[in-house]
Amino acid sequence: MKALGMIETRGMVGAIEAVDVACKTADVEVLNRHLVKGGIVTVEIVGDVGAVKVAVEAAAEAVKRLGVYMGSHVIPRPTEEVYNMLEKKEVPTEKVVEEEIIVELPEENEVIVEEIVDEVETKSVVNRRDKTKK
Repeated sequence: MKALGMIETRGMVGAIEAVDVACKTADVEVLNRHLVKGGIVTVEIVGDVGAVKVAVEAAAEAVKRLGVYMGSHVIPRPTEEVYNMLEKKEVPTEKVVEEEIIVELPEENEVIVEEIVDEVETKSVVNRRDKTKK
């Protein structure tokens, strides 16, 4: 089980500095960040116990130099319930619903409309392929 480290700062600048120093100091990963009322920001990092302790200590010292340190803490082996409470929940993605539009036109305009529809469908397929490559 990984250790959990938390660093609390006043403002986002201190939180970003804390994460930067922590990640550069030891092999840790950022789990989450929480914005609290009054401009308080808590960042959570995880990794091996020793790495998290070193990273939190270094980050706390850097944030203290900025004058925005609020607190820090390391939990060596948190229970699974703690991780369930803290982990980011995936936001459901929006579903794209295509609507069929029916338009009745005179016969001479049908050919032009079919060409336009074919062109739009081709561009739509190309755009979908571009999005899946990213």
